[in-house]
Amino acid sequence: MSAIVFDFDGTIADSRDYFIDFISREAGKYPLDAEAQDRLHGLPLTGVARVLGIPWWRMPNLYFKGRSRMDSVIRDLQPFADIADVIRKLHAEGHELFIISSNSVKNIRIFLKKHEMREYFVEVYGGVEIFGKASMFHQLLRENNLKAKEVISIGDEIRDIEAANTVGIKSIAVTWGFSRLQDLQKLRPTRIAYEPQQLISVIEEL
Repeated sequence: MSAIVFDFDGTIADSRDYFIDFISREAGKYPLDAEAQDRLHGLPLTGVARVLGIPWWRMPNLYFKGRSRMDSVIRDLQPFADIADVIRKLHAEGHELFIISSNSVKNIRIFLKKHEMREYFVEVYGGVEIFGKASMFHQLLRENNLKAKEVISIGDEIRDIEAANTVGIKSIAVTWGFSRLQDLQKLRPTRIAYEPQQLISVIEEL
């Protein structure tokens, strides 16, 4: 059995529309027309901000601001289709499940409770800074007496793979979130999953 660490936004919670709405408002370009929305399709949040004219140095503050404003919409967000069933099955198989996310612990727990998934996770690590996921992986390993070889990271963004590579843990990149397949492939994740149900078989292979 493995310890499996999920990202939250874009992996469990379908929050892309919220973030694009938020960033476009911050850029003064809301509402976006169809052409603008097409240009943003498949881009990570940093790419969305860049296309909308927001400089890179504003991103850490926007992450914090967007995170705090999500308090008002977290109960409206939905999980991706089949992801709840996958989480239940992984838990039933004996895997230890965790979440590491830039979203707040409070928001994540509200979401998990509403969608009846809270009991399946050992711990939720939230409020991770935009470039701080590797440090949080180290903390998770230390606090739960885990070795890197025992852990699998599941995430939808480039920074999820980069953090896993830095810590030396296996990574599964998922394609239903924020980043484009070709961008994920460049980072050489251990495996790629194209739909939530595929996570079961991919994890069994690792």
